[in-house]
Amino acid sequence: MPDQPSRRVYEAAPQRLLARAVAEALERQGASLSEEERRQIEYTVAESPNPELGDYGIPLARYARRYRADISRLFEDALSILAEEPIVSEAKRAGAYLNITLNAVEAARLVFDAARREGFGYGRVKTDKPMRIVVEHTSANPVHPLHIGHARNASLGDTLARLLRARGHVVQTRFYINDMGRQVAVLAYGYIAAGLGEPPEGVKPDHWIGLVYAITHTLADIEELKKRLERLRKEERYEEYRQLLRELDELVADASRLRERDPALFERIAKALQGRNPEEEISGLMQDYEYRRGPEKVEKIRRVVNLCLQGFRETLGRLGIVIDKWDWESELAWTSMVSKILEQARRSPYATVHKGALALNLQPLLKDPVVRKHLGVPESYEVPPLILQRSDGTTLYTTRDIAYSIKKFREFNADKVFNVIAAEQRLEQLQVRLALIALGYRREGLNMIHYTYEMVNLPGQKMSGRRGRYITLDELLDQAVEMARREVEKRSPDLPEDEKKRIAEAVGTAAVRYTLVSVSASKPMTFSIEEALNFERNSAPYVLYTHARASSILAKARERGISLDWDSIDYTAAEENQLRRSLVLQALIYPYIFAKAADEQRPELIVAYLNRLADTFNKWYTSGDSAVNEPDPGKRVFKLALVYTVKQILANALDLLGIKAVERM
Repeated sequence: MPDQPSRRVYEAAPQRLLARAVAEALERQGASLSEEERRQIEYTVAESPNPELGDYGIPLARYARRYRADISRLFEDALSILAEEPIVSEAKRAGAYLNITLNAVEAARLVFDAARREGFGYGRVKTDKPMRIVVEHTSANPVHPLHIGHARNASLGDTLARLLRARGHVVQTRFYINDMGRQVAVLAYGYIAAGLGEPPEGVKPDHWIGLVYAITHTLADIEELKKRLERLRKEERYEEYRQLLRELDELVADASRLRERDPALFERIAKALQGRNPEEEISGLMQDYEYRRGPEKVEKIRRVVNLCLQGFRETLGRLGIVIDKWDWESELAWTSMVSKILEQARRSPYATVHKGALALNLQPLLKDPVVRKHLGVPESYEVPPLILQRSDGTTLYTTRDIAYSIKKFREFNADKVFNVIAAEQRLEQLQVRLALIALGYRREGLNMIHYTYEMVNLPGQKMSGRRGRYITLDELLDQAVEMARREVEKRSPDLPEDEKKRIAEAVGTAAVRYTLVSVSASKPMTFSIEEALNFERNSAPYVLYTHARASSILAKARERGISLDWDSIDYTAAEENQLRRSLVLQALIYPYIFAKAADEQRPELIVAYLNRLADTFNKWYTSGDSAVNEPDPGKRVFKLALVYTVKQILANALDLLGIKAVERM
């Protein structure tokens, strides 16, 4: 592997230093540690709560007990190992802990050398085991505009792909176009019945499609509810009748609200659906499309879906997201892939009949400990049978998902596939992975990962796509950009108008992306646009402003003819000021934080790191420890090198999150 300056910094991170010392000390007493055990030791390294005790520490007594090692000898061996490390100025025992104090001078030499040689690329340590990885994300149903939930999926998926690419993996992103579900059939039914064509001029296509879908769905539901009410009335089931009547009132209110949004479109669809049987016709349309009965219907469904996808691409483009490959669900059904899956299922020892339909009994697979470990489920977990085909012969979404999973692995020759899908689909994803194993695709089943994320909510908003109740992602981005514009105007009133507009767009969209990946994907979150656009702390605007501040310092130095002469740095300046020292040590751990975030697929680690680095840099800036006005030449160059390094880290880390750093704000 070619020389990587950042790798040397990575190996010098305190987490790596302490973990290596402890592992080697344990092995001197006969312990045999796996790679996973070494990693677990690394994870217990933490910053010291008391600076007098050192910078970092590890609870060594825990490992003495776990591996039955002599604790005194363990401390002695670990201390002797750490004494050989130039970057460690002191290592000592503090009760049950082994603590170290880092040598900021040596840390600065190491970090500045890497930053000088790698520039923007500083910190991006390449993996020793590169893989081919598919990341499928967003994959929203093409029936209405993207909303905040899709935005979290897209932001997480794109950031995951960026992290993995930067780590050295070969990554392909994919979008699964679900054009065969009932939702698309409802949309297409209204579109075809009303004889619709292109959206009105000036209306974003996915916004128009969302309205067509909501009107059609609401009117179809009203017709179906009226039929049920009539049956209940005839059967004299008055309590159920009254309950259903309340539901009808709510639907009529929804219809009235939709009519107000576009009276002409509403009346056109309502007139087209009058006197028809929507449920029966929608079901027939689904079958016609799956079996390609009627080229005109197929062409119109494709047209309406493509209109929505056109809008998706525009919205994702504002967030800097480009999908490598768009896959149509229908094309799976129209090839032999799905029929092959059904044939394999019929021959499988796991084949069964459930509710009168072909299914797979997946429960026996959980007796395999390897399967349980990879899928993260206990043996006692009850997995319901997976139905593959309806009684009318049409296949289910999960059946086509099995075929699609194989397609992703085979077409890209992938080692792993990440599916960024909401937590509410946890069972379906587990069933698909187990089904792959049951049908003989064990490698694929064990290496397909459900990258689960919890839902994101907007305060006071209850969303419903089929009723047209949602805040579109476009509206949210527009609001964020407008808020950013006001702030830019206040801070930099003399900027040209086009520059203000460009910066506002960059800052507003960045604020949304940054916030959506700031919380662990496994945790639900409530999105606050005010917090996302906070220029004072823990936000994209705050970090972008910090980057602009660092850029301004370096520009000012150039204006004064002060060059960054790396060979003239006085490294002793690192220990003279606590904030300088803190910045050096934070720069030291960036390669480690990056690698950990990529390997564990945790972009929130990058966000937390950026927030802290920006905080420390701004405290240093406002402390009066000026770089440009420093009279001592060696210390002045040290400070400029520190500013340069922080600037590169900020730009680098923001880029991992899909955010382009700005030079001015």
